[in-house]
Amino acid sequence: DDDDSTESSNDANNESRSKWVVMVPSVIPGELVRVRIFRNYKTYSDADLMQIVEPSPDRVDPVCPLSTLCGGCQYQHMSIETQRDWKQKQVQ
Repeated sequence: DDDDSTESSNDANNESRSKWVVMVPSVIPGELVRVRIFRNYKTYSDADLMQIVEPSPDRVDPVCPLSTLCGGCQYQHMSIETQRDWKQKQVQ
């Protein structure tokens, strides 16, 4: 098998086992995803989202047809309640 992607779950169990962070755009905490790591840094890695294996119940279809292209709608894949929670956490 030449597949070098990684399956990851953004949950407390994985967090307690490792402090390594993998930055993956468009993933909601709690989702089980398959990613491909393309860059490693001293304390984290960047990865591309390859597949959502188990979506979050907070995942919705984005309203904007350009949401995956321009970056201006980076939270539209989340329910409005989840968007508000994330935005509030970012400014605290």
